[in-house]
Amino acid sequence: MIKSKNEETKINAFLGKNTNFKGTLIFDGIVRVDGSMEGNIKTDGTLILSETAKVKADMEVGIAKISGMYAGNIIAKEKVELFKPANITGSIKTPSLYIEEGAALNGTIEMSKAKISLREVKNDQEIFDRSKLENE
Repeated sequence: MIKSKNEETKINAFLGKNTNFKGTLIFDGIVRVDGSMEGNIKTDGTLILSETAKVKADMEVGIAKISGMYAGNIIAKEKVELFKPANITGSIKTPSLYIEEGAALNGTIEMSKAKISLREVKNDQEIFDRSKLENE
């Protein structure tokens, strides 16, 4: 079980250490992988790759928590967390990224926040325009 703030969350599925899986993994909730996997992963939930996991896949997830070996592209809607001794090769696209000391990442990272419209930028510039402040 994974305990989060004031509640317990159950793992919905578990691929054990001696498990080898090829294909597309689609799920809701939380899945933990301790074994080997090759293919694709798609979920709005949480994927946990333990220290013994060896995964070669492209994934689209809500949250990815990785401690094992991973090769492929990661698109995470919420966040990606890399814990030692994680060894990641590939690209990561996420709004939030945490890398613990001892985790390795070889690839590209794209982080984007909500887009700001040009009108909002223009309004901010007007507020901090010195000439307008001096005239007041």
